[in-house]
Formats: sequence, C-alpha cells, structure tokens
Amino acid sequence: QWTAPTYTVTLHANGGTIADGKDVTGYTYGVGATLPTDVTRTGYTFKGWYDNENLTGSPVTAISNTETGNKEYWAKWEINQYTITFDTAGGSTVASITQDYGTAITAPADPTREGYTFIGWDKAIPTTMPAENMTITAKWKVNQYTITFDSNGGSEIAPITQDYGTVIAAPANPTREGYTFIGWDKAIPSTMP
Repeated sequence: QWTAPTYTVTLHANGGTIADGKDVTGYTYGVGATLPTDVTRTGYTFKGWYDNENLTGSPVTAISNTETGNKEYWAKWEINQYTITFDTAGGSTVASITQDYGTAITAPADPTREGYTFIGWDKAIPTTMPAENMTITAKWKVNQYTITFDSNGGSEIAPITQDYGTVIAAPANPTREGYTFIGWDKAIPSTMP
C-alpha cells in the first residue's frame, strides 16, 4: 500500500485577508490545490499569488498534481485610486481630487458665491484618501444687504435690508415742500443686489 505525501502551503497575504474557509494550508501529491482568489485588502486590488517575496514572474493560480514539496506564496497588491468630488451648490468650481488610497489630502480653497457666505462642507474633508469615492457639498448662508435712501432734503425714506436676490418693493416717493420729486439718481433694483 502507498499513501500520497502531503505538503504544507504557507500563504503570506501581505496585509490582506483570506476569506473564511478559503485558506489553503496544504496539498497532496496527485491532487494539487487551487489557491484562493477571495482575498481582500482595504484600498487595494488583489493581483495574484507569487512564488517569491519580490513578486516577480507570473502569478500562480494553482499547485499542479505533479508538484512536490512545501510551498510558499505571497500576495501582490495594487493600490487603488479614489476621487473626492466637490459640489459647490452654485458656487465657484472646486476641482475634484483623485489620488491613491491612504495618501495625504490637501484641502482645496473655499469656493465663493455671489451674495452668499461659505459656511463649510456638509462633511469633513478627510486628511487621507478613503477607500471610496465621495461627494462633498458646500453649505451657504445668504447675505443681507441694505439700500439706503438719501432724500436730499425731502421726507425721510426708511432703508431696506433684506436677503440677496429677494424681490424689492420700491418705497413711496419722498416729498419736499416747494419741489417736485423727479426720481432717484439710480434705478431701485428689482431684487437685492
């Protein structure tokens, strides 16, 4: 009677995780083994198993049924790139950021928007690139402005203070004894500038 020899297989995931039940710890001569492909690592793409620590040559997917001896394999990983997109919600354009996972992010300059004050982003800009694409949206507070009327010796006209872009109701014309009002030096805008 003969028994086929069995050999050990050592897998170095290099920071990755082999799915439960998918690890290969040994193989039998005449049977061989298939190396797991269900291997994950946050922010990286699995590129295969290599039979050397320098990850050179071609990836190995299986141990043939004619192989003998203990085997050792190393996982090769390729870092992923992700993109942070900025939705300025009507403000000036802010370029998106695309870079490798885990690299330091330089926050962009704040956007601007006529008649509004930038009050921040809806979520914090990460300090390093996360392992996902994300969109960050600008938050704005509308500014208030005031139109002041100088009646040039006529009856007093109250100033108008209201939000940018809102409709302005023109005041009644001022009066001045002995004079006829002929208009303002500039047109009263229809909406708050």
